[in-house]
Amino acid sequence: MSKPFTQLAVKFRHLPKYQRYLAILLTIYLIFTAVLGLLVPYVAHKQLPQELSAVLKRPVMLEDVSINPLTLKVSLTGFSVQEKDKSNFIGFGKLTFQLDFWRSIINAALSVDHVTLDKPYALLERLNKPDSFTFNFSDIIQELANSGVNETDIDQPETPSGLPHIKVKDLSILDAELLYTDKVTDSRLHYPAMTLHLKAFDTLKSFDSNGNGSNQFSIRFVGKDGGEIATQGKLQLSPLNIIGELQLTAIQLPQFWSFIADDVQARLDSGQFSFNTHFEVLAQADLALQLLTQDGQFSLENISFVDDQSPLLSLPLLSLNGISLNLADKQVKIASVETEKLSLNASLTTEGLDILPLFMPVNSGEKRSPKSSQSYVQEKTGQDSEDKQAALDWSAIITSVAVKDYDLNLVDNRLTDNTPWRIFPFNLSTGEIRSNLESPIEFRLDLAINNRGTLQSSGSVDAKQETLKADIALSKFDLSQIQAYLQPYINIDLKQGELNTKGSLTAGSDKAIYFSGDIKVDELLVKDNLHKKTLVKWQSMSVNRLILDQGKNKLSIESVDFTKPYGRIIIAEDKSTNIQALLVKSSSEQSANIPNKPASESQAPLEINIGQIRFNQGSTFFADNSLTPNFAASIEQLEGSIDKLSSTAKRPASVDIKGKIDKYAPVTLKGDLNPLLEMPYLDLALNFSNVELTSVNPYSGTYAGYYIDKGQMSLSLNYQLENNKLKGSNHLVVDQLKLGKPSDSSLATTLPVTLAIALLQDRHGVIDLGLDVSGDLDSPSFSFGSIIMTAFTNVITKAVTAPFSLLAGLFGDDEQLDKIAFEPGQTQISADEQEKLAILAKALLDRPKLTLSIEGAIDAVTDARILKEQILRQKLANLSQTEIESLPSDLSASNFPTEGSLSDALISLYKNETGLSASELKLSIEKEHTKEAELDQEKLQTLWHIALYNFSLNKQVVDDDMLGTLASSRASAVKTHLVEINKIPPSRIFLLDSRIDINHGAQEALLTLGAD
Repeated sequence: MSKPFTQLAVKFRHLPKYQRYLAILLTIYLIFTAVLGLLVPYVAHKQLPQELSAVLKRPVMLEDVSINPLTLKVSLTGFSVQEKDKSNFIGFGKLTFQLDFWRSIINAALSVDHVTLDKPYALLERLNKPDSFTFNFSDIIQELANSGVNETDIDQPETPSGLPHIKVKDLSILDAELLYTDKVTDSRLHYPAMTLHLKAFDTLKSFDSNGNGSNQFSIRFVGKDGGEIATQGKLQLSPLNIIGELQLTAIQLPQFWSFIADDVQARLDSGQFSFNTHFEVLAQADLALQLLTQDGQFSLENISFVDDQSPLLSLPLLSLNGISLNLADKQVKIASVETEKLSLNASLTTEGLDILPLFMPVNSGEKRSPKSSQSYVQEKTGQDSEDKQAALDWSAIITSVAVKDYDLNLVDNRLTDNTPWRIFPFNLSTGEIRSNLESPIEFRLDLAINNRGTLQSSGSVDAKQETLKADIALSKFDLSQIQAYLQPYINIDLKQGELNTKGSLTAGSDKAIYFSGDIKVDELLVKDNLHKKTLVKWQSMSVNRLILDQGKNKLSIESVDFTKPYGRIIIAEDKSTNIQALLVKSSSEQSANIPNKPASESQAPLEINIGQIRFNQGSTFFADNSLTPNFAASIEQLEGSIDKLSSTAKRPASVDIKGKIDKYAPVTLKGDLNPLLEMPYLDLALNFSNVELTSVNPYSGTYAGYYIDKGQMSLSLNYQLENNKLKGSNHLVVDQLKLGKPSDSSLATTLPVTLAIALLQDRHGVIDLGLDVSGDLDSPSFSFGSIIMTAFTNVITKAVTAPFSLLAGLFGDDEQLDKIAFEPGQTQISADEQEKLAILAKALLDRPKLTLSIEGAIDAVTDARILKEQILRQKLANLSQTEIESLPSDLSASNFPTEGSLSDALISLYKNETGLSASELKLSIEKEHTKEAELDQEKLQTLWHIALYNFSLNKQVVDDDMLGTLASSRASAVKTHLVEINKIPPSRIFLLDSRIDINHGAQEALLTLGAD
């Protein structure tokens, strides 16, 4: 065998030198090719998995290693690191790269043409172990850390070294997959498609050299459940500088929420976020890391939280626009924050919003080492102080905030029981907001409340000074919405009412509030829960120029205007009033042992000044259900004002109010009062004129023992209250009083009422009484009603026990000859008036030069009533087919036959006149007296016929022509009597026209003397 080689060596030595060199080079190349193309891949294929398995303590697989010695292209196929249970951990399908040998020589740098990593994957897991931060790669990190640390290296300082010069023409990672599984929370993140491209990469190249195409990179992640993360730009390594764009598109949030789902009760049902920005990262020697972002856009979309399938919160959109960050300057700027259509469902309890605990960690309790509470507080306070100082080093600016169409559904269970409030739409916009709060924040708020009221406000908030300045306008707010808040404290039913207010508000951290504006409440209707009837109502109430200054403890109002106000006062059967029952007594108030507040908590009374309170078309209703039958009356056409009411003024407020009882009887209230003083003051005069006494039949029947058939009352009251001492005078005038049937009331007086009336009533049918009263409000036995009744009883007693003394005090000696009185509705001259005419006639006959003018006059109220009675009697006679002269002379409401033809005629007349059913009227009377066990059929018939008579009587119409004819007839009757009986020449008597301009002075004839 050695001989052939020897011969070959001899031949080789005889070859030309260049051939020998070529042969040597070829041999070396062939050896290099064999080693690089065959031996190295074989060794790598066999040894690399074993070495890595020893280091990683895991099976390592490598399917193939190939090296092309001609192109220096290296390929690794089927590399994987497996878990101990043979499941996949990390790996890749194929890694290829090609070394450019000659370019590396020329550039003096490691040059690589292409690097391609195909289908790499990493299957990461968080293990369910006591240490909640143990992963399936934790042992690898620990192993590498332990094997890489050398004690001799710890004390040796690192020597800086420059970056190696590496150039890569193209680096690509294709179809990379990342799967992260959290076995603690049973959650996972899966990104099945990730790509990375790096072009013209040079470790030593800067941005300012060799064009813009160098060191370009792009990275893209696509999630399995949707969403994409992408970034692209360019970078340099020395100094580190990265400039690029970052895009996070439609990142699904539920996949991340699952990691904390076990710790939070609320569940994120849907939602995604997106973010894109231009960024730059710069790290220079001896300088802090710099991070800059510009034109950033962040958005949350379709956020939905649920709890047991019940919706809690949904947010279609929250976007932050124009975001810029400067890490070196510690500054964040946001051009605008926009959010819209948030929907919130929550309940407000004594603990706050009920949904807040749903978002708090279930196991948020922090285990503390044994230490005193004081040391813990000090430690916590110090930490908070440091955190606060670090936060102050940063500055943030938000140019504008816009909240649109929020829908807030809140149920109040704190002050009420399940009272719903829907705030929709809720719109809020602000001006610039700075983190240092140096400048006030301008805002505009616009919201609707339960679709039954709107609130608009604009102004500014100074968060640093803790002050608010705003213009507010509350419009069309339905007051019935606050009924649930009133119910525990007051027995009323706020059925309706519309609140409108507009003004300016200032509030500060010192709790001082200043409000200036107007308040208006329209169409108010408040019902009494006890009687289920209207308590208070009005068409409108306007509070003009209201100023509340809490700092000065002062309230001033320019004027309060009431239009068509109405109030109802009811006395119940037990003599309690509906006003007394309004307040609901709480258990603490009912307790006898209520501790007094400390003196330090006392507050000075509020200073109140009201310029004027005006009433227009007001009315009030009074009913006394303690009487049998029940009494009711109303004051209508209430007009007037209370001027200059003040809690501090030395002069009292002036009162001037007028109205009418039952539409025609005037009532006036004038004088001065001040109820706002600690000891109230009043000096008031109350006058009632021509009140029909038939309306007070319940009182007369109950206390006087008789019903009233006819009569009018005028009452003048003058009361003074000063230093809690009451003084008053009552002037009572009763005209044409006529008693009807006696009642069977057990409360009736034992005095002879008929005798008293006969003594008190003059020949004109008038009772004129003056009653003076007085009392001490501080006295426990004081009762306004009792002092009035005592004074009235004294007068009646005097009239019965000393009639002659009373007559001496009431009557004079002079006869009045200038008036001839007539009975209401009559034209016949009475005997007394004939005697006056006789005296007058004698005077006229003795003085032939005198002439007499006569003008007839009427009293529209009393005369009209008699004319109505005459019309009614005529209609009853016609319906009963009876001559009017045959009707009973004492026929009246309380003395009307309850059966027979007249009864049938009255029932028929009631139906014809009113259009109503007489039977229904009877049933209503019976229902009103259902509680009276003694109400028998006879009494029911009497009450029914009284009502039929009065209602029919009120329907009769007396016009001005009839009254004018009556006045003219009275004048003619006087002249006829003087001419025919007293023989006065007719030429000396003149009749004035009594029909054109009717005199409403009284039912009389007015006489005027003249000279011939």
